[in-house]
Amino acid sequence: MTHRVTTSGRLVDVVKQHLAVVAIDRIGLLIAEGAITIDGRVGKINDLVAVGAELSATALGELLVPEDVPVVVQFEDDDLVIVDKPAAMHVHPLGEYRRGTLLNALLWHAGARPDQPWAAWRPRPAHRLDRGASGLIAIAKHAAVHDRLRAQLEDHSMHRRYRATVHGRVAGEGGTIEQPLGRDPTNDYRRAIVVGGQPAITHYQVVERTPTHTVVELELVTGRTHQIRAHLASMGHPIVGDVLYGAALGTTDTIELRAIELQLNHRDRRLCCTA
Repeated sequence: MTHRVTTSGRLVDVVKQHLAVVAIDRIGLLIAEGAITIDGRVGKINDLVAVGAELSATALGELLVPEDVPVVVQFEDDDLVIVDKPAAMHVHPLGEYRRGTLLNALLWHAGARPDQPWAAWRPRPAHRLDRGASGLIAIAKHAAVHDRLRAQLEDHSMHRRYRATVHGRVAGEGGTIEQPLGRDPTNDYRRAIVVGGQPAITHYQVVERTPTHTVVELELVTGRTHQIRAHLASMGHPIVGDVLYGAALGTTDTIELRAIELQLNHRDRRLCCTA
């Protein structure tokens, strides 16, 4: 399990970037245990690694397995990839879902293989997208890019638009839901409107109506866990298929929520993707 280095730097930084099948918080321990060698000698965390050096890794423990799962790419360059995640796919391995996640697929896309764990880059999702939802998600290829994307989330310069089909006829043509969210005291996995919760703001606009359902487009000002799902449910209009938040029928696999537009600042320009 070797890797020919194409960029120089401290061993710990090179390994964190390219041994992407191992959790970042384990890298320092692996190096300290002597599991990483440079041109055949045991490496130290702050050793400088030159271009062309050969890194080897042994006894890595539990790995995130690269899988040949198709990835729909909307944009990609040396720093960033924006993909269209299908519904029923976790972004990260979680609990029993260790395989078939977006990160498994992205590791393969980045060049890692089950018998060759080194990748060209480490996938770093910049924001959330629930398992049951589909649509656009930004993946940074480097830590610095990830930090810049997270900063855009914090200062609200990253624009995200969603489309959802909800039960019932939403009154009016649009509005803003500004209700604090926290853990539901009756269900630790759900979020609910709670006094003292985190501020959460969602704008919505009605785009289509049927006798029994309403299609709305939504923009997030904040990005709390399950924000859209909890806010719509609080209006009495749960998303179709979202049994966790009160839909009459559905599964835990898919809900009628899709991330349809993503705008962000990248390389001195405004990047916009739609799906």
